[in-house]
Amino acid sequence: MSDKSTLNELQPRKKKKKSVIGFVIAIVFLSLITLASLAVAYQSVKLYKDEVKKNEEAPVAEVTYTKEEVDEMVKLAREDAAEQATAGFYAELKDTAENSNGIVSMLRKMYPEYFVYYNNNHYEFVEIDHTIPQANFENENIIANEGFLEYKVDGETKSVKGIDVSKFQGDIDWQKVADSGVEYAMIRLGLRGYETGKLVTDENFKANVEGATAAGIDVGVYFFTQAINPAEAREEAEYVLNEIAPYNITYPVAIDVEDLYNDKARSYNQSKESRTECAIAFMDAIKDAGYNPAIYGNLNTFTKLVEVNKLGEYDKWFALYDTQIYFPYEITVWQYSDKGRIDGIEGDVDLNITFPKQ
Repeated sequence: MSDKSTLNELQPRKKKKKSVIGFVIAIVFLSLITLASLAVAYQSVKLYKDEVKKNEEAPVAEVTYTKEEVDEMVKLAREDAAEQATAGFYAELKDTAENSNGIVSMLRKMYPEYFVYYNNNHYEFVEIDHTIPQANFENENIIANEGFLEYKVDGETKSVKGIDVSKFQGDIDWQKVADSGVEYAMIRLGLRGYETGKLVTDENFKANVEGATAAGIDVGVYFFTQAINPAEAREEAEYVLNEIAPYNITYPVAIDVEDLYNDKARSYNQSKESRTECAIAFMDAIKDAGYNPAIYGNLNTFTKLVEVNKLGEYDKWFALYDTQIYFPYEITVWQYSDKGRIDGIEGDVDLNITFPKQ
C-alpha cells in the first residue's frame, strides 16, 4: 500500500531442504546441456550416414572421396551441427530470460508442486498445500482495459473495480471517483505504532468513509497491525469495531500483516506461529461482530510471516503488482497496482479487483 514498506520479501533463513532443491536445479541444467550435446552427436552421425549413402549411390567415376576427405567432412558437419544446437539452446534460454520473469518462470514450470519466487538474490521454494482452497482464477481471463484490469469469463466481467486509500491520498473528491467506475474502496482505519504500540486512527478515515458512502461506493476498512500477542490483536479488533460502528461497512474488515524490515519494530522477529495466532484472534473478533474478516498481505506475508494453512477459511486480500497473478490459493481481492490514476484523487492510488468465489 502507498504508506507501507516495500513489498520485497524478507531475507530467509537457509534450510537444508532448499540446498537440496538448489542441487536438483543444478542437475537439471546440466541435464539440459547433456541433452544438447547428445543432439549434436546424433546430428553428426546422421549427417555422416547421409553423406556415406550419397557416396554409395553415386557413380564411382563421378564422386570419389578419400578417407581424409570424409573425416574432414564429418568434422565440419559436427562443428556445424554443434554451432546450430548451441545457438538454438542459448536462443531458448535467452527467450526464457527475456520473457515471463526469466528463470523463475522456467523453474515454476519445472516444479509445479512448489510456490517459486525470487527473493534477495536466490530462489525460494515453498511446497503448495493442497488442503487449502486453491486458486479461484485463471490468468488468461485477466484482461487489460484502458489502464485497469478486469476478470472476464466468456466475455462477461466477473470482477469488481476498487481502490484502497489512506491519508496519503489527501482530500478526495468521492463523487468523481464514483463517476470513474470505482465500486468499492478499502479505507485505512488506522494502525498500531510500531515502536510505541499506540493505537491511532487515520486522520482522513472519517472523511473518506463518509465521502465514499455518500457517493454510493461500497466501503471496507483495513488496520495495520503490530500486535505481538492475541490479546493485543483482540484489542485492535475492538478498536476497529468501535470506529466503524456508525457506518455501513459492506466490504471486508481486514488486518494488514506486513514486515517493516526494522529491528526497532515491536513485531521484529515475531514468529509465524505468533503472527498467525494474532491474525486469527483479530479476524474471529471481527466475524463474531457480524462483519466479513480478511487478511491483507503479499508474497512475504503468506510464505514467511504467517502459517497460511491455518487461514484457509478467511478471505485473503493479496498484493502483487503485475498483470498476472502467481499465487496458488484462493483470494478475494487482488491489489494489482500502486500506480493507479483515478479522477478525484491527486497522485497515485492502489488499484484492486475482486474475484468470484468458487
